[in-house]
Amino acid sequence: MLFLLSFRGVGDNEPHILEDTTIEPVLKTFEDFYLKKDYPNALLTLQKDGGDLPVGVKHYNLGTVYAQMQHWPDARFHFLMAEKNGFNRPEVSQNLQIAEAKLEITKLEEPLSTTDYLVKYSALATNGIFTSLSLVILVVGLVALKKTAKPKLVWLFLPAVLLPLCLHFWIKSWPWAVVMKPSGLHDGPSAIFGSRGELPPGLLVLAKNKGDWKEIVYPIRYSGWVKANELKDLE
Repeated sequence: MLFLLSFRGVGDNEPHILEDTTIEPVLKTFEDFYLKKDYPNALLTLQKDGGDLPVGVKHYNLGTVYAQMQHWPDARFHFLMAEKNGFNRPEVSQNLQIAEAKLEITKLEEPLSTTDYLVKYSALATNGIFTSLSLVILVVGLVALKKTAKPKLVWLFLPAVLLPLCLHFWIKSWPWAVVMKPSGLHDGPSAIFGSRGELPPGLLVLAKNKGDWKEIVYPIRYSGWVKANELKDLE
């Protein structure tokens, strides 16, 4: 059994335990600290001794602790990592929305260009749309093949089946990262280049590596260069 906590927002009563445990020592220790609202030691327990937990569960609990500590960029990062690692419980989505609301992400990440819209909705399409499209095309193709009994039809619909799947895995491989603290944005990959303002903490960006720097591709309003160590990669 797994130990799961539900975050309900700062100021709520004791956290709700969704599922109790046959508790391993690390989880018991973590639970004790968490219920006492000793969040720094709860966090330290997970970071130091949580290596044997399922990755998605560990990130979910880390996100919950950071949220209780009001470290919203860290909370958002770990909830996103929980989803990325297959832990797709409703509680993850709910807590992620709370963190994003605190960070005012809707305003910060509002698309301003065609490129922004393409990137945003392509990423959203990887949440099952591409795979569903491939399945629909496959079913339609098999029905058509059965009715016509022409094996050559396979070569017509097979690329149509594979294209959405290839797009799905390609988009999933994009180098996403979360800004962990206010970070200076520059015109080039060095501090000698002029400043272009500052990246807000908690922002989800698409960024390309170049040594110790990353080039921000999305959102386009923040295009520029930032030190790589000021972002945390979703990988």
